[in-house]
Amino acid sequence: MNNYNRIIFVCTGNTCRSPMAATIMQHNLMGIDISVESRGMVVLFPEPYNPKAVAVAASHGMIMPSNNAKQIDNSDFGKNTLVLVMDSSMKTKLYNNYDKAINVYTINEFIGCDNVEVSDPYGKGIEEYHKCFEILLELVNRAAAIIINNINEQSKEEL
Repeated sequence: MNNYNRIIFVCTGNTCRSPMAATIMQHNLMGIDISVESRGMVVLFPEPYNPKAVAVAASHGMIMPSNNAKQIDNSDFGKNTLVLVMDSSMKTKLYNNYDKAINVYTINEFIGCDNVEVSDPYGKGIEEYHKCFEILLELVNRAAAIIINNINEQSKEEL
């Protein structure tokens, strides 16, 4: 497995799912030198992160950065960058629309589990944001464990 120094989560608008996932991953990787970011597939303007997503993350003791939505572009891809998307259609669109796209996986694919749906809570009630966060928490915690294990294995090899 590649030794990634950058992880980018991607969802549709970069206001809910990918910022929540990035926040969870940052929480897991505290003290580890890996950049964790989020992007959107369709970002028409730099909209602030959704207040419901921010509130749900805070209710789990995690502070989302006060960033604005940002569109993914070719400069985001690289051999040491892991790009994790919410579903297989996003993965296909990234490979079809960005000639520099590499290391793109669905979160499910990366952790080797059956396809768990990470539904977009955008425009729905706070309970849908809570459900989405809980699903992301499980998936991203598993992804973080794989990344940390990979770092530990790499460290052993270097000794």
